[in-house]
Amino acid sequence: MSQYLVLSKMRVQKANCIAGFTWGFPAITQFSGFTHALQRKLAHKYDIAFSGCAVISHDYQLHVYKPKPQANFEFIQSRNPAVLAQHKTRSSPPIIEEGKMNLTVSLVIELSKELLATSEQIEAFKQLVQEKCLTSRLAGGSVLAIGQVDFLSASTQEQSEHLNRRVKRLTMPGFILQDRSDYLKQLQAKNPDAEQIDAWLDFSALKYRAVPKLKDDEEQPTEQTEADWVQVPKPFKGWLVPIMTGYKAISEQYSTDEISDLRVSDADDSVLGCCFVEAIHSIGEWKGVHRIKDICDMIWKYHVENDWYLCAQKIEPPPEEPIEIESQPQTFEDAIANL
Repeated sequence: MSQYLVLSKMRVQKANCIAGFTWGFPAITQFSGFTHALQRKLAHKYDIAFSGCAVISHDYQLHVYKPKPQANFEFIQSRNPAVLAQHKTRSSPPIIEEGKMNLTVSLVIELSKELLATSEQIEAFKQLVQEKCLTSRLAGGSVLAIGQVDFLSASTQEQSEHLNRRVKRLTMPGFILQDRSDYLKQLQAKNPDAEQIDAWLDFSALKYRAVPKLKDDEEQPTEQTEADWVQVPKPFKGWLVPIMTGYKAISEQYSTDEISDLRVSDADDSVLGCCFVEAIHSIGEWKGVHRIKDICDMIWKYHVENDWYLCAQKIEPPPEEPIEIESQPQTFEDAIANL
């Protein structure tokens, strides 16, 4: 039996929009963390477990501005706490740089442990879920309202098709985030000598190339030849974006004797260790909700192996060793010549 908890059109205020090297939308780990936190809050009353979630975006508003028409976007900053009258005679509070956004999203949470209950118990469960969500943080932001909370289940093929149609009605119009890490592998397979960072930059960077405007008597461009700068298209079609999908450990695991106030495990109440990590990036695609065929293919799930902590829709073992990237300094003339 397949069971899903649908949180439709959640309005979130001042969520974190910086994820590793990228900005513009929260990392997928922040939605997975919200799902895990919700499970912990419900565990005291219901014997359930969440395996992952699908993310659908409906609307967003970034807290950014342009100081000049041709300038880059800059984050709108604030002093925390606000500047009060008493601060005029003393030093003002500092400005801590942060990126915030308002967004409206829907989450489709998959249950890995079935919930067996009557109709009255299901209604009580949905009411409790809404109460817990409104008192939780999603990507550091406050959940202001939830459009609707639904609990869907299916045990046959016909019911599964009806479930998918029901999910679409609850989350349209919107765009669902799909894992496209396979595009990186396909691109690197065409050029085995290229580093993975080069393949990732082909999707995340805005690249332009010069198209020389040759005259009738010219066969090759010269330094005096005029050119038009055109944007280089991405290797694959679609609304492709760089995303952060997990972490990689870069230190050994520390015990409670070295670091205090660590989280306690849900399973056996044992204290968990911790270590330093770095962000892992990949590629995602925003796709219209009406184009999905099966919601189970859009669920982001945890995958933990050795030093890797990843969120993916298609689980595959990560490489054994991290990739070392050697960056070579490049002059401006060399950069122009390589365009």
